[in-house]
Formats: sequence, C-alpha cells, structure tokens
Amino acid sequence: MSELSIELTVLLWSAVLFVIHVGIVAVGADANNGIGWAFGNRDTQPELPDWVERSRRAQANMAENLLPFACFVMVVHLSGNAGHWSALGAQLFLAARVAYLPLYLFGVKVVRSLAYMVGLVGMLMVAA
Repeated sequence: MSELSIELTVLLWSAVLFVIHVGIVAVGADANNGIGWAFGNRDTQPELPDWVERSRRAQANMAENLLPFACFVMVVHLSGNAGHWSALGAQLFLAARVAYLPLYLFGVKVVRSLAYMVGLVGMLMVAA
C-alpha cells in the first residue's frame, strides 16, 4: 500500500475539519433548542446565540472553500504535478482553516480575515 501524498493527507484532514464544523453547529443548536427540537422535524428555527450563528457561517465558508481545494488537489495528484509548492500550499490552506474556525467562533474580525486570505493563497498555490 502506498503512502498518501502531502496534498491528499491535507485534503483528508480538511474533510475531518469540515465534519468538526458540522458538529459544532449541531451541538450548539441542539444545546440551545433542547433535545425535543434536536430529535424533531426542526420545522421551527429558533433564534440562536451569536456564537452558533458564527459557527454556521464558518461552516458555510468552509464548504465553499473545501470543494475547489479538493478539486485542485485531485487535479495535481492525478496529473502527477504534485511538488514542493503544492504541498506547501496545501499545508498553508489547512493551517489557515484550523486557525479560521476559532477566530470566527470568538468573533475576531481582522485576524480571521487574514487567516482566510492565507488559506486562499495556499489554495491558489496548489492550483498553480
């Protein structure tokens, strides 16, 4: 069995990070709305605490970025063009996304945007 490339390993951990995003939103909403709501049809959407709304927006942002990142990683991997720069870009993407989540949850504005930009640069490095 062959070892995963750095890019594929980062993609795998990025998917794990996305699942963590989903879990945070679910736990926050369920804790706020109660067990009956959690196991119900969720026909009503009660107002959520600010941190849960921020986690929902962070999750949406991760989804918007994970798809193109995954596409770029797969193209680089399948074309045999993986190298130092794509590996570094992938690592930057993941590190930035790991930093982005708590920054967004705690409402840190400017640094959160910088983390997003670092992740975008990392994604573009993989694409290049």
